[in-house]
Amino acid sequence: MSILERMQSIDRRYIYLLAWISVLFPLINPLGLPVSIGKYSTEYYNYIDDLPEDSIILVSFDYGISAMPELYPLTIATFHHLWSHDFKVIVVASWLQGPMVMEVVLDEIDPAEMYGKVYGEDWVELGWFAQREVGMAALGKDIWATLPVDYIENEPTSSFPIMQDVKTAEDIDLIISFETGTPGLPEWIRQWETPYGTRIIMGCIGVMVPEVAPYLQTGQLQALIPGLTASAEYELLLKRPGLAIAGVDAISISHLLVIVLVILGNVAYFLSGGRRG
Repeated sequence: MSILERMQSIDRRYIYLLAWISVLFPLINPLGLPVSIGKYSTEYYNYIDDLPEDSIILVSFDYGISAMPELYPLTIATFHHLWSHDFKVIVVASWLQGPMVMEVVLDEIDPAEMYGKVYGEDWVELGWFAQREVGMAALGKDIWATLPVDYIENEPTSSFPIMQDVKTAEDIDLIISFETGTPGLPEWIRQWETPYGTRIIMGCIGVMVPEVAPYLQTGQLQALIPGLTASAEYELLLKRPGLAIAGVDAISISHLLVIVLVILGNVAYFLSGGRRG
């Protein structure tokens, strides 16, 4: 059997192994392949960076464990950005697994050690609120009543210094929503942006862009980070290359591998059996 024929009959397990290596290697050792900075990531970065210090920001986990490969790098980068300022950060979740994701975030970022943030004064986690959009409406009317105790210390929400002057949506300057579907942006707009005028920025999985991008044009959404590539751009703007950069490297190398295999397969085909046919 000639080398051209062998190229066309490679055991697919070797191809799977090459694919596995092409993904794993950049994740362990990011290559730092060039990433151009786009409009979405720039607007998201600038919006947060231009907020007045002491702004009160509600961060909502509107996704679960299954979406972490795409949204977790953005979540980490955003918390680095928020905690590098003097913002007041309130963390909630409309999805049941949201607090579990936040636990993983805290395992990676210790706000007290890295940024000197005091729990209950600079930030607080209030946990999951039930009933989806109905819960969003209730949260906007009375945060203390909807989430009466915090998630971490199980103390009354009203007892924390950060919450003393924060009771309704009117007391929140900005919502940052990380999401994969419903409930998400349309529900936040109906229950917070329209009745209270609360500003919203968001990060979402890439396939949601056609659904949520029109809200940028109407002014109901202020900034948007769609998918892993824009998250990598955001990491570069923060000068904190992380999981998104590694993920984009892995995707690029895996795509390159597919292109090389397709080219080699076609060359081998036309120089052997294809030519004889």
